[in-house]
Amino acid sequence: MGSKHNYAVTFTSGNTYDWEVTSDFAGNTSVEGSVVTVTAGTDDANIDVTWDNPVPGTTYFVHVTESGANNCSNRKVLAVVPVNSFSLDIVSVDLEDEDSDNGESYEICAADITIDGYDSETNSFTYNYHKDSVYYKVTADGINLENTSWSPQFTIAHEELTGTVVTAGWATAIDGTYLMGLATDGTVNDIDVETSATTSGEIWIKVVVDNSTTNEGLDANNITVNLVEDAETNVDNSNESGEDGNGNDVTSTGNDVRTQTIKARPATSGISTDN
Repeated sequence: MGSKHNYAVTFTSGNTYDWEVTSDFAGNTSVEGSVVTVTAGTDDANIDVTWDNPVPGTTYFVHVTESGANNCSNRKVLAVVPVNSFSLDIVSVDLEDEDSDNGESYEICAADITIDGYDSETNSFTYNYHKDSVYYKVTADGINLENTSWSPQFTIAHEELTGTVVTAGWATAIDGTYLMGLATDGTVNDIDVETSATTSGEIWIKVVVDNSTTNEGLDANNITVNLVEDAETNVDNSNESGEDGNGNDVTSTGNDVRTQTIKARPATSGISTDN
């Protein structure tokens, strides 16, 4: 979808060539401007066709009429059946290793604890358990990323640990500015990735676990992102998890679930003394 292809016949100097893309083999119903965009090639004997919004599996017909200097003409036609190759893939990534794939599952330790305050009257300390962040990369393939936007649908799930607040956002670079506000309660996120945002076909999802200053965070926290089927865009009952800018659903998801684990801290007791 959105791809550009060149169609050509052998060039003969002095001859003229008239091209047309139609929905019927006889060449009566043009689809230029609705299904395709046609632009000139290197000479009249070839054209570039951008398949903007064809119906996958439908047969279209590329026609050319060549006219000679004697005003006689010949005609050829080619049948073209566009396919929907749009797919999505998700991997777990490590911020320190940029965007390297760490497999289906990846584990990190909870953030280091700092001591932010001390009350000498009560002999008590203020511990800060900080925030933990995990990252995922979603990659779109099978579409022309220069002219076709896309929309992945996914859920974010996590352990309900007392004292933590979980937020999430997405960006077009792992170190970019994240648009926060993604749902983290298992409901479907449906975001739009415009062609002006990225031509790499990649976005990053960041999930932030704020352990506040009151949570020991003893239990492990599993953060799972799942590319899921969205009933609103499901037209053929396949396992879809998004659509491109022309409304074509994902044909396959490949790797569609990734889990990262923020490992448990030791249950360290308070310090005792024999004095």
